[in-house]
Amino acid sequence: MKAYTYQDNVFSFEGSVSIEQKKEWVAPWRIDYEQFDFYPFLTDERAKQCSGIRLSFTTDAKNIILKLAEVEEGMMLDLFVNDVLTQELTLDKSSHQVFFKQLSPGLKRIEIWLDQRFPFKLKQIFVDEGARICKTKVNKKRWIHYGSSISHSVQARRPSKIWTSLIAQKLNLHLTNFGFGGGCMCEPMIGRMIRDLPADYITLKLGINLYAGSLTQRTFSPNVIGLIQIIREKHPDTPLAIISPIYSPPREKVKGGSGLSLEDMRNILSDIVASCKKYGDNNIYYVDGLKVFGPEEIKYLPDEVHPDAEGQFILADHFIKEVFWRFPGI
Repeated sequence: MKAYTYQDNVFSFEGSVSIEQKKEWVAPWRIDYEQFDFYPFLTDERAKQCSGIRLSFTTDAKNIILKLAEVEEGMMLDLFVNDVLTQELTLDKSSHQVFFKQLSPGLKRIEIWLDQRFPFKLKQIFVDEGARICKTKVNKKRWIHYGSSISHSVQARRPSKIWTSLIAQKLNLHLTNFGFGGGCMCEPMIGRMIRDLPADYITLKLGINLYAGSLTQRTFSPNVIGLIQIIREKHPDTPLAIISPIYSPPREKVKGGSGLSLEDMRNILSDIVASCKKYGDNNIYYVDGLKVFGPEEIKYLPDEVHPDAEGQFILADHFIKEVFWRFPGI
């Protein structure tokens, strides 16, 4: 078999923002890793965890091997061939070589969804001797999503079964998922990152990480407004949805350290979108989080915050109905 490294420019990590390159391996990040100090709200583990990232290439090889630098116990990889789920692998710590064997003949698009819970360090890709391999051209519309641990989705049973992944597969979208556990703080640097990336659709699911007091009743609105306006500097007309918090019973009416309840946050976010429309933003939409995941779904909220593995499918379906059906071109 023939080995290829990242420097050979025959594969990509779709859904990543930057690639950390070492002598022996490369790793995708969901921020610019060279400016990590500018993201003080994130641990490096959160930024390297591969929620929504896909290893992508096109090949006519029947056999593929991934050589990994590090493997976490229980790490999962989901193989799609021409957009069809073909294999689901679960690795142990000794699985430094990952085998995908007896694939269909002919040229085919390979997309391997990486585990949302872990970093991914790749040394080499091996394909059959004489087989062709090249980067896959991206022809899908690009969707950027920003959110909390609810969007990071470590509760999903597989990498391709997080709710944002399910939406991307169903609607044939190219996903970049900025769902960071404990990290959706309306940070200006996240706004700049979204602003500078190509996007056909942008969704911001805001509120739950701010409930405890990272922002206050005084600072919540200005930071959300600023985040929106930063994004609008280079995406003035891109369809943009602001989604308020989904259902969380202990927080609905009780004010947190922020001085706000989730009901308060929904009202504020609705008013912000109305103000944006007043000043000429015709492609911004407010979506009530209770319509995305409300009291009827309480049995899928075991900790009263995060949808469980089954809840990922419900959240995906409701998100498509309440968010994407509003967008032109879907």
